[in-house]
Amino acid sequence: MAKPDLKRAAKLDNRAVALASLPFMGMISFWQVYDGIVPKMLTNTFGLSNSLTGAIMAIDNVFGLFLLPLFGILSDRCTSRLGRRTPFILGGSAVAVLSVPLIAIANNMGSLPVLICAIILTLLAICAYRTMTVAVVADITPRPLRTKADSIEKIVGYAGTGLMLVAISVMVPNVERPDYLPLFVLQAVFILVAAVAYAAFVREPALVARMHEKSLAIGIDEDEIDHDDSPKAGGKERVADAGMRRSIACLLAATFFYYMSYNAMTTNISRYADLFFGMAGGSYAVINIVTIVGALASYVPLANLSLKIGRKKVAMGTAAIMAACPVLIWLAPGFTPALYHVFLLMGVALGGVDLCVYTMILECCSSKSVGRYSGYYYTVSMAAQVVTPILSGLVMDVAPTMLFAYIAAMGVLMLASVAAAKHGDAILIDVVARREAA
Repeated sequence: MAKPDLKRAAKLDNRAVALASLPFMGMISFWQVYDGIVPKMLTNTFGLSNSLTGAIMAIDNVFGLFLLPLFGILSDRCTSRLGRRTPFILGGSAVAVLSVPLIAIANNMGSLPVLICAIILTLLAICAYRTMTVAVVADITPRPLRTKADSIEKIVGYAGTGLMLVAISVMVPNVERPDYLPLFVLQAVFILVAAVAYAAFVREPALVARMHEKSLAIGIDEDEIDHDDSPKAGGKERVADAGMRRSIACLLAATFFYYMSYNAMTTNISRYADLFFGMAGGSYAVINIVTIVGALASYVPLANLSLKIGRKKVAMGTAAIMAACPVLIWLAPGFTPALYHVFLLMGVALGGVDLCVYTMILECCSSKSVGRYSGYYYTVSMAAQVVTPILSGLVMDVAPTMLFAYIAAMGVLMLASVAAAKHGDAILIDVVARREAA
């Protein structure tokens, strides 16, 4: 085999990754609208308690516990000429485009049963392709560059999310019963445009074949890694090494506590900001915008840093920041513009952990099991998001001032879990050096 070319190894097809990330943009932007607006519908329109609102908000996560790994495994076994992930992406997006506006229509009708049905239909559609929006980017990217590719995916995704947050701040008036339909129609258009652009420009099988060629050029033979996960096995491979399994468990635990922390903020920030920051209507979205700006600004620098010093060190450093920032917010006597700097730094930390932990998990599995392990990743995240809306809802009912103390505690547990993982790190220079030594 020819000597690996480090420059070629470090060159990522940014255009292909960005286009493949468009369904992620449509999907992830939906959660800002859903998490920010639906709790307001439940509490303001229908008069539900914070605890009951939190329980309803956990429905999507209950679905995710079962459906995300199922759809991930089904996509691993898919033999469509469009590829393994594309049929799920296009089908799920089509249903979501139709069902998302129904949520706002049900709210305008004042019908809780219709609202619940609309929510369930939308969540089923999102579950059908959520895992695939990240798995397809991993599928088309050589292993050492997955963190860098993930940074591009996050930039594309959260840029769209930022636009939806701006839309929330502009389109949600400070009135007793806002009409949310224009906002939800705009969200449906986002999902539609993302899916159409993906269908027009992304050819999944060709990009996967190109990934195998690039991997060989840097000394990584995916066929050797995939030896025990042949098509006949149907994607049934399990990691055999006990140490590797322990590391995967630690990384999944870190994922769990990451989402326990992050979702507690996104689910409650609209009400918390109204109570303690005097931010009524959609003005709370400014906090989320600042947080996302921090994440967007950090993705590429942190991804490049992970190529030099390793994913684990980046994950550890940003996890520590993610645990510390909520303490500062909790101890603040009231809202001041200085808190925007804390939320900005928290966004940087959220981005760093999110980038590294998922790609560390994928480093432990074969390329033919990416859907399965992406499903496990999202299953754990869903489990956290089943629990944390209920627990944080209780905190908001009993002692709302303690919300960010709760968020900080989850951050500390996340940091400890990342520290315990021994596998999944990858430094590009080391990959090439090992190949040259062999």
